[in-house]
Amino acid sequence: MAARGLTRVTAVAANTFRESVRERVLYNLVIFAVLMTLSSLLIGQLSVRQDEKIIKDIGLAAVDVFGTLIAMFVGVGLIRKEIERRSLYPLLAKPLSRGEFLAGKFVGLSFTLLVNVALMTLGLLAALRLAGRSPDAGLVAAVYPTYLGLLLTVSIALFFSAMASSQILATMWTLSVVVAGRYADVIRNMPQVTSAPPWLAEGLYYAIPNFTNFDQKARVVYGDPVPLSTLAWITAYAVVYVSVLLLAAHLAFRRRELL
Repeated sequence: MAARGLTRVTAVAANTFRESVRERVLYNLVIFAVLMTLSSLLIGQLSVRQDEKIIKDIGLAAVDVFGTLIAMFVGVGLIRKEIERRSLYPLLAKPLSRGEFLAGKFVGLSFTLLVNVALMTLGLLAALRLAGRSPDAGLVAAVYPTYLGLLLTVSIALFFSAMASSQILATMWTLSVVVAGRYADVIRNMPQVTSAPPWLAEGLYYAIPNFTNFDQKARVVYGDPVPLSTLAWITAYAVVYVSVLLLAAHLAFRRRELL
């Protein structure tokens, strides 16, 4: 039974991957990210002995920003599109549970993001080569946490996609949580500059995912090593948050009326 369930999840994941790579917006974002990385060559030439830092900074930021856009806007439509096209009903009529369907969607988009992050990273490496700089292994210490942050974004998008009554609401909620998570430290310090109750700011800080944990770009750009212990902690943080969100998405999707 477990083997059959894994086979069904793999089939949904493969179909999700094929559909995702056919999305026109996906190609546009990847191409634009690569072009942005290559354009950093010109910017780098304007700064004496700072070209490598500028190229890395812009390139890693492009991987993060465009990867996040893909995770959000493709992720929120994974379930909603199946419902609107009524292609979900025959799938669930087969021996495919809602949990297997949801897991397959997550795995499929996660693999899509892995491929796109790899392509954008190759664009960054090519830009460094064209600038006469030797790429270093430290870039992995920035790209890996970024990818974990994208997986967290996908789980948030899937949760709201499973719960919201429309794709617009799912998109708005996902965008709000992701933006708030990128400014988690600002939220925590709100009582210092506003009249917000400290307990509210502290509660929001721990409730929303802190995306600043996945941002190691500045350390890598300036040549500071990222300890393995830090990467291990970031990985554990991502695993816990993604697991909780996927479980919540499964519970919401299981109780949802599809008719």
